[in-house]
Amino acid sequence: MAHRRRFYLYKRHKAKGEYWYVCFLDKETGRQMPAKSIDCLKERMGIMDFAHITRKEEAAVIANKALESGIIFSNNDNILFEDWCRDFWSWDKSEYIALRNNLQKNSIGKEYAYNMLKNFEKNIVPLIPKGLKLVNVTTQILDKMTKALYKTGKTSGTIKVIIYSFSIPLKEAYRLGLILHNPADKLLTSSGNEKDRGVLTKEELGRIVRYLNDHKNDIFPSYRLGILLAASTGMRLSEIRAVNTADFVECEVNGYEKLLIRHSIGYLSGVKGTKGKYDRAILVDKEFAEEIKNNANSKGVAFPSSRESRDYMSAPSLRIFFYEVLEAIGIKEEERIERNITFHSLRHSFSTLSRDYEISQEDRMLVLGHKSTKINDRYTHSTDEALERVSKLSTVILSGEKTSAEKGAENGVF
Repeated sequence: MAHRRRFYLYKRHKAKGEYWYVCFLDKETGRQMPAKSIDCLKERMGIMDFAHITRKEEAAVIANKALESGIIFSNNDNILFEDWCRDFWSWDKSEYIALRNNLQKNSIGKEYAYNMLKNFEKNIVPLIPKGLKLVNVTTQILDKMTKALYKTGKTSGTIKVIIYSFSIPLKEAYRLGLILHNPADKLLTSSGNEKDRGVLTKEELGRIVRYLNDHKNDIFPSYRLGILLAASTGMRLSEIRAVNTADFVECEVNGYEKLLIRHSIGYLSGVKGTKGKYDRAILVDKEFAEEIKNNANSKGVAFPSSRESRDYMSAPSLRIFFYEVLEAIGIKEEERIERNITFHSLRHSFSTLSRDYEISQEDRMLVLGHKSTKINDRYTHSTDEALERVSKLSTVILSGEKTSAEKGAENGVF
């Protein structure tokens, strides 16, 4: 029985030389399919030796490998790269998100999926060649897209997140066998122009605390207490908004109450678990804890909204007020932007100061909720003594006491 021919090879002459092309024959009808570049097939299969195919025998090897891999007659050829990534991050459509959240509850939240989808649509979709199919995405195409992102002046950290919006979907496409290799694996990125995280000094934190206390009667209580809690504990804004009076429990350390950090609030998903997906605790000065609990609404929400129609304090409104406080203590908008100071800087500042107070990394991670196997084990059996070591810094910050340098300057001592 005669062996049925599966493809034809031929050369095309171009300005830069000769290139081999292949026309595969449909195995059912015998009809000739559109020509494909042998060099492109190489890259699609992840053969990245960069050697140009010059001999017919080499071209035949690549053509046969392509047939054996299943990419020539696969239905996956019709999936568009743009559609695959959009559906991948769509909360209601994504099989990946559903699988991850079934394997580990709240593994991927609505906010994360939404932000990834928006990053992809805003920054990547305009750069995608029209009609680009998932199976035809190459490292060279991704390199061009990444190069265009760096030209926008965005920081390397921002670009890294944008790249995740297509590299994670490509990784899953490879896992499912929709593509033969992940073209994002060899993507080159830069770690160059990342802005330093904004950090406030101890003196600046003191000025913030004193301003909030001096103008106590003029400030919406949730805003004042929220800033004070963030500055003195390093809690995330999403965690502060979710605090309930039921989260405060008694502890054995005199003068303190224990605050259980068990929830956070997402702008799409509402009340959910904390960012690290596990609970932790901190110690809060007893008088300060009472002030927070007295601020709660009828539902026990410790930081209620200024609007009766809403339960939780507005995150954007608190951020805006925080910037107003910075202006009031002498940190103007231009300086704030230059130093990259945001509400989250209160958390970074607490972490930085804890080093100055010789608080161990283990204790610091325990209180801040930074995930670590060692810390997780310890948290299960954590002692109030460990929390008390960190709470001493909280007490210093809440006092708003002036530093020795500030006192010396006031008294004319330099």
